[in-house]
Amino acid sequence: MANEMQQRREVPPWRQMILKSKDPFQEIARRTGLDFSSEQVFAVQACLNNSMLAETANKNPDSLRLALLNSAAVGISINPAEKLAYLVPRDGQVILDISYRGLIKIAADIGAIKWAKAELVYAQDRFVSRGPGQAPLHEYDPFENERGEFRGAYCLAKLPDGSMLVEFMKAADIWKVRDMSMLYARKKKGPWVDWRDEMIKKTVIKRAAKTWPHSGGRLAEAIQILNDQGEGLPAIEGESTPVAPPNPDNASEQTRKTVSMLVERAVASKMWAAAEQYVTDRFEHPDDRAYAIRAIRAAKSQHAQAEEIPPEDIPPPVDDIPPPEGDAINE
Repeated sequence: MANEMQQRREVPPWRQMILKSKDPFQEIARRTGLDFSSEQVFAVQACLNNSMLAETANKNPDSLRLALLNSAAVGISINPAEKLAYLVPRDGQVILDISYRGLIKIAADIGAIKWAKAELVYAQDRFVSRGPGQAPLHEYDPFENERGEFRGAYCLAKLPDGSMLVEFMKAADIWKVRDMSMLYARKKKGPWVDWRDEMIKKTVIKRAAKTWPHSGGRLAEAIQILNDQGEGLPAIEGESTPVAPPNPDNASEQTRKTVSMLVERAVASKMWAAAEQYVTDRFEHPDDRAYAIRAIRAAKSQHAQAEEIPPEDIPPPVDDIPPPEGDAINE
């Protein structure tokens, strides 16, 4: 009995938090179909094979829980073999890093597109644009390491009706997005340094998604998650003139009543990004908009708090889960 109690006390915080995530994960995943038992194994594998991830999760277990719930909300697996999303330690938090492949899968799953791909264009490539509705002519040697200066990227998507849609993005606009990444701007490190090409593809896909039909819901939530984590903005619409910062405490009484109802709906549906996008579009006054966004984010944070599990309900550690071969690549 004493040994059993000792085992339970030695369960690390990250493993306890994975267990605590089960009920809310399953509730959210009813809409997206993710299986907690499988995702639990992947989460345990990730922590066992990445000491920095485990250490970060131990210090900030709530961030691990939120990352798992985010994966349930957008319906994307952290199975390392699929390379769709990963649990990644970043700035003292565990985040859900969704790859460009993950964004494409979500878009295809919700019926926004049939398929999509992103390509980078260099100075020595032969490239001819044929407009937004037809695939460009793009010829290059895939085995050539030196293709010249990077010029830009494009995303080609096939829509449900069979038509094609192309989004082009110049290098200058991509670098503006990169420079808005908090991690890159502060420390010149992170995914924009380690996985530049993948981040470029993800950036142009995020911009292209704005033109895809029926691209809200889970896809909007996934993009919002990435942007909230400091990855950069989905698009650059031009320079803005500095103005006084908004004061959410000055929001009107009518705005407060409206936001209260919206928060209730967001709590029930767990569609936080959609709610935030709605208030961003609806409220023109900066104070009202700031109040609405603050209220939604506060509610999201509150409902992401872990429920307490009594010590007797925590099973002893399970160490018979084999680690995956090799290291996962975080895109």
